[in-house]
Amino acid sequence: MNRRDLLRLAALSPLLAAANPGTAAVPPGPVDLMPAFWSAYDGTRGANDRVQALTAAFFAPHADIYAGAGLKPTPERLARWLPDFDSIADQVRGLSDDFGRHYERHTRHFQSEFPDFRREQAPIYLMPSLFGFDGHLQPWKGQLPLFIGIDGIVRYHGAGANLSVFLDHESFHLYQAQVLPDLIMDDNPPVYGSLWTEGIATYVSERLNPEASLVQVLLDDVKLAQVDEATVRELAANLIPVLDSTAPEDSKRFFSAGHTGPEPARGGYLIGLIIARRIGSTLPPAQLPRIPTTTVRRLLEQHLTALASG
Repeated sequence: MNRRDLLRLAALSPLLAAANPGTAAVPPGPVDLMPAFWSAYDGTRGANDRVQALTAAFFAPHADIYAGAGLKPTPERLARWLPDFDSIADQVRGLSDDFGRHYERHTRHFQSEFPDFRREQAPIYLMPSLFGFDGHLQPWKGQLPLFIGIDGIVRYHGAGANLSVFLDHESFHLYQAQVLPDLIMDDNPPVYGSLWTEGIATYVSERLNPEASLVQVLLDDVKLAQVDEATVRELAANLIPVLDSTAPEDSKRFFSAGHTGPEPARGGYLIGLIIARRIGSTLPPAQLPRIPTTTVRRLLEQHLTALASG
């Protein structure tokens, strides 16, 4: 089954459950692989070949989940990752030990804002990602789970990361996949699709966490949070002619942390946030992912034109 079919199933499943509420499952907590990992990590510190020992004790028994997340913990990759991980292991352990408290708070306030969100259709896996990701949505086994790399969070956001902002952002992507999946489920979305989905997820995480700083809302992208008004105008102007583009280079230009062009990396997140603030100021958050795609395309061009003109 391909990604489009899996996301369609993820979107359809909550509707079927709502039609027959007696069969709805109780939302589960995260599938936490970290206790098993720490046991293996601590138990193999003195091994002659730590990579081989860790593979046998942890990564091989959980190979199915890693395959589901699109990760291959090869010996070469583990050998590159392990020394860097050792240097932050204590911070990762502290954050993973405290994850349950953050997750409980997140589920309470997110579910109160989006009571029709079916978390049982969006399981969460907490795992070491070999710095491959902080959060990663990957269709798997007929669902759309969220894989969280706790080591990636520390690596890219620091031990003091605002997990409430992070979890709200990722959960909103899952929610959008359930209520109006066409942009989220697109294997190769146009630039305007990414601008909208990332913009409203960033905006909702800001709205649900009013105490959070702009840096935290932008997922700890300090440079992006410091851009001036002239850069905002330039970003908006540069987005207009590529709104319908599905070229990978255009997507990378505005949404990749690895972009090295004249614009700031991930500039589409900031512009999407600014536009979502304008559109969302008169709407409940749950209405944003329900705006029809044709309307989204028109609204984005209108707001981009206004931003570009200052």
